[in-house]
Amino acid sequence: MSDAINFSHLNITSAQPPPSRAPQPKENSQCFHFVRRLITALLFLFVLISVVSWIAWLIVHPLGPVFTVSSFTVSNLTLSNNNDSRIKADYHLVFSMKNPNKKVPLVIDSFEILLLYKKDTVLTQAWIMEAVSLEKMSQKNWSAEFPRDFGEPLHGREFNEIGKDWSKRVVSFDVKMKIEARFTCGIWLSKRRIMKVSCINLVVEFLEPRGINGKLRVAGGKVCSVHLA
Repeated sequence: MSDAINFSHLNITSAQPPPSRAPQPKENSQCFHFVRRLITALLFLFVLISVVSWIAWLIVHPLGPVFTVSSFTVSNLTLSNNNDSRIKADYHLVFSMKNPNKKVPLVIDSFEILLLYKKDTVLTQAWIMEAVSLEKMSQKNWSAEFPRDFGEPLHGREFNEIGKDWSKRVVSFDVKMKIEARFTCGIWLSKRRIMKVSCINLVVEFLEPRGINGKLRVAGGKVCSVHLA
């Protein structure tokens, strides 16, 4: 006769999963404070660099370049009055650029050049996109060719005025340039400026017999004014 096993006295309970780990407020607080300190440090570094850069440029105080029109020639000038009142000619401009700064090199990234009559009548336009580097106290010559058939027709009054000037063998032109330039100081300091150059009253004399070719009257060049925007 087998003995019966009585399980009634055993207290058997089902296994429960371990309680989930609650987030630690202390760890979250530490992470938040670290991020806040990092952002504060970055802002402080940015402000410090800006202030140092501002003080450095105040000390250096870079000057704008000096522009001089060395040569300006007009060839094959014709006045076309076939219902369009245009001036057609080949224009060749040579100008020198000097960096007067003893401590700061200068890089000119682009030129936009306007050739005008009576200061506000655009005759033709040219662009120079090649960068020009000017070391400290250095000077370079640069030239620009203007397209012959560029420009809007002139108004009757303007067309008649330039015709009268040409009949006297003396015509006055203006050149205006818009320049994008960079001053560089050391490895990481750089300052970009927009400059406006005005070369006013470039008097061209047409002394050859046919009167279609002329050159700049002023010997030694014409100094231009430079405005830093």
